[in-house]
Amino acid sequence: MKRSPLIKRGPRAAAPGIAKDRRQAPSREELDALFSSIGQKLREGLSSEAERIVVDAIAAYPHTDDDLASLKRLHSFTLETVGRYKESLEAIRPYEDRENLDRLSREIRIRVMTQLAIAYNNLGDHPKAVTLLKETLETAKAEELTQLNGQIHIGLARVYRKLNESNICRDHANAALEPLRAAGDWLGMAEAYREIAISYHQEGNSEEALQYFDLGIKIIGDRSAPFMLGKLYTDMSGAYSFLRRAQEGIECLERSITFFDQTEHVLNSVIAYNNLGMHLMHVGDWNRAEERIKRALDLAIESNHAHIAGILDSLGEMKILRGDLREARSLLSQAVTAAREHKREWYEAQALRNLSRCLLAEGENEKAAATARETIELSGRIGDKHYAKMAGLVLAEAMLRLERTAEFENAIAMVEASDPESDFYVFGNVQRIRGLASTSAGDIEMAVHHFNRSLTIFETANDTYHIAEAHLLLAEYLPPDRNEQAMRHLEAAKDIFKKLGLDERLKHAESIAAARKTLPVRTEPARSNSVVSQLLMVRLAEATASRELLFRELMAVLQQETSAKRIVIAEMNDKKRLRPFITHGIAPSDSAELVAQYEKSEHAGTAKAFERSKNVAVLELKPSGAPAAAVMISPAASAKLSDGSPLQPLIKVVELGLDVIDLRSRERSRPAEQETGSHASTGVMPGFIHSSPAMTSLVEEIYKIRSSDVTVLVTGESGTGKELVSRAIHTLSSRKDKVFIPFNCTAVPKELAEGHLFGYKRGAFTGAVTDSPGIIRSADGGTLFLDEIGDLPLDVQPKLLRFLQEGEVQPIGEKRPIKVDVRVIAATNMPLEEKVAEGSFREDLFYRLNVIRLRVPPLRERRSEIPPMVNYYISHYSEKFNKRDVTFTPQTVDLLMVCNWEGNVRQLCNEIQRIVARAEDGDVITPEHLSPELRRSAKPITTFGEPAAEAKPITSFNSPIMPFANLSTGTTLEEAVGELEMQMIKAALSRHNWNISRVANELGLTRRGLYLKLSRYGIEKAA
Repeated sequence: MKRSPLIKRGPRAAAPGIAKDRRQAPSREELDALFSSIGQKLREGLSSEAERIVVDAIAAYPHTDDDLASLKRLHSFTLETVGRYKESLEAIRPYEDRENLDRLSREIRIRVMTQLAIAYNNLGDHPKAVTLLKETLETAKAEELTQLNGQIHIGLARVYRKLNESNICRDHANAALEPLRAAGDWLGMAEAYREIAISYHQEGNSEEALQYFDLGIKIIGDRSAPFMLGKLYTDMSGAYSFLRRAQEGIECLERSITFFDQTEHVLNSVIAYNNLGMHLMHVGDWNRAEERIKRALDLAIESNHAHIAGILDSLGEMKILRGDLREARSLLSQAVTAAREHKREWYEAQALRNLSRCLLAEGENEKAAATARETIELSGRIGDKHYAKMAGLVLAEAMLRLERTAEFENAIAMVEASDPESDFYVFGNVQRIRGLASTSAGDIEMAVHHFNRSLTIFETANDTYHIAEAHLLLAEYLPPDRNEQAMRHLEAAKDIFKKLGLDERLKHAESIAAARKTLPVRTEPARSNSVVSQLLMVRLAEATASRELLFRELMAVLQQETSAKRIVIAEMNDKKRLRPFITHGIAPSDSAELVAQYEKSEHAGTAKAFERSKNVAVLELKPSGAPAAAVMISPAASAKLSDGSPLQPLIKVVELGLDVIDLRSRERSRPAEQETGSHASTGVMPGFIHSSPAMTSLVEEIYKIRSSDVTVLVTGESGTGKELVSRAIHTLSSRKDKVFIPFNCTAVPKELAEGHLFGYKRGAFTGAVTDSPGIIRSADGGTLFLDEIGDLPLDVQPKLLRFLQEGEVQPIGEKRPIKVDVRVIAATNMPLEEKVAEGSFREDLFYRLNVIRLRVPPLRERRSEIPPMVNYYISHYSEKFNKRDVTFTPQTVDLLMVCNWEGNVRQLCNEIQRIVARAEDGDVITPEHLSPELRRSAKPITTFGEPAAEAKPITSFNSPIMPFANLSTGTTLEEAVGELEMQMIKAALSRHNWNISRVANELGLTRRGLYLKLSRYGIEKAA
């Protein structure tokens, strides 16, 4: 039914792509181009340009009700993207009027209602948003418009995220994926994965969140979507922040800002700048951190956005670390007030958490405890586990200071029961507080155990400030007989405090140094073997939060409890080759050479000889499921604990820990259920999958002609499966027990095509030494499949036409035609009508072939069939190549769902064949196994321990600071050279036990020159 325009407007400047004569309504093609242009502008984050096009188009021309509603919906969404939420609602509000809504078609009505609900959600009216979206979802189901369910479910996920209902948010985001996959909506899928990731992050499972953020980025690939990519990288940085993986977070945010710079979205830049400041804070680049956070604050103040609360909180945390507690308290109080004014409970919990930290640092323990309890209660109400754990730390430490032992134990136990390993800040501080509790109880040995664990955890997280504090605690509490070790910890802490400009902490370190010099030199009672072993085993057994943390803990144990000078921990990479992972006392290049030589000797069966010649002991780590590793210790005689105990029990604990980490990792990435299901129909023939409407319709047509011998023309792009369709036609026909012969018209030279098809008599032409029946007669009684019929030579086409008309062929050299009974199915990937118009294909032959025409849709039009196709081909090729238990992760299948598939089913089939052929039994196929052209992913963030990375020399007692670890971006060349020079001098002094002559000789200096440099850098020998 023709609908009259809802609103008619006066003249205005024309929108791009629209006819300029106001009296002439835009054509359908022009409108489609307009909508496409608006969508592209929005994907690129150019909201003002999109708004201009929409507003001009609405004002300039009369529109049908549907077109006007679609434009108003886009206008509302455009305003939403720049935070103009009230205007966004006003743009779509007319459709709250049922009379206006009822004028719309079913599909447009559902789309408009979805945007209306989201507009209410943005203004905080979550109950109304939920009601509208659920009503819209029921309408879509009733109207069988399930392709619209994806955006409705994403809308519901957004609402429930705002309500802090993470589980329900995730359920709706997962529900959105199926219709989005079927439509190949890569941008919608990326948004769904972003919602899933955020839901996990809000629950405290940041490790799981990272996987889904990464998948959203990979789904977009190299397509243009800077706005969504900017949001994904910004949110991903937050997950890295809670995991204390600051360098990766910084890289995420730098990418995020790069993407947002291509857009007009200031508010998103606000979040990115603030988060970048937080990451820079963690790695100790405090000046840049404060600069970035203040930049975020300036941008946020311009729009008076709720993000102001989060930025004030960030500045407050910075002031806590700098020791400016009065300023910190003021900023954090402002943050709490701003969060409450904007009714943002998440920001309120964030600020209260840091306010409790500030109060604790000021010594106001009762107030700190009260604020921490308030934070825990609020965090529980909104479902945020991160801040509950952090506030729990403050509460525990406050109770410890107040000597309320039972309340302390209750508070710290609650934190320990909440998976502290998922957040290294929490994990490290649990150990620190446990250590302080042990000092209060007089158990210094247990305190040192906890402080050592704290140091390893903060080193793994690259948390500069807390690394220094852990060093300081060890320097303060190590017993007198370990004074040299304590002074090295002290030097490490002082170096970091100098870099950070923390004069008060530096003075405190100096006071500890002075106190240690007055300690009486005495030998402590020897610790029993059992006590030593138990403590070390506990350290290793509890370090299973990550593979890196476990290796770092092992390295720390070997440094502290053996006399080893050089240690290398090497692990197996993807190519089954050992490579250095963490080193101590040896340069990365030397460690790589040592590992390569060992591996070569192992293959040659001369490993023991290698160990003797290099004076190195090699301890192999052979976990049952996880990748293998090896520990190399030099000199070989030092491969034992200081009390003479063997290292093997500790190695066994590490092996078990590696298996625990591997099992946890496998659980997170477990593959999707691979059931063929009802979609992989066996009613037609094996492998003929038809779950999409297009293919189901095709199958219905095949069934209709199953009892007929009519000629069929199958069309479709290359690789869509035209031969499979033709075989299905044959299989369902009365000729199913007879032969099916395929013939590709491009497979033989043009001059030989006639002979191949119709046959020939011996002697009919040069080379015809025997009779040949030809392909057509060979198919007698069955079905002949003529593929690429459009390439059949023009001079052969009349004979084929006669065969189709008369059912007879005349071989070359034969005097009389021969009757044959053959059904013909032809296929082409080119438009035969154009060939006819060009004169390269006979019109009468075209009509004869075109009696029944079946179109095989390309794979991009039937994406819902990709998962069952993947399952079918995995099973097929696993059987062919004798492989077992090869599975694909859901993330891998989703990447396959959004590929363009220019080669269609053939390309998918070849991809699965290649993967299965290369796989080993039990392999889980991840996106990294796909061909580069299919991955289409952005450059991955290089993480610690990836094959491309060098070996990582860690903070050790021989080399207190990692080279360049504390250098910030923008450091001058002179500063960098000085840093390197200082590190080289310290390393040489340690190697030669402060023998000045040997150190000067190694470094190419005179003794006087070396003393001048020692004075310049303030390097003193530990007392």
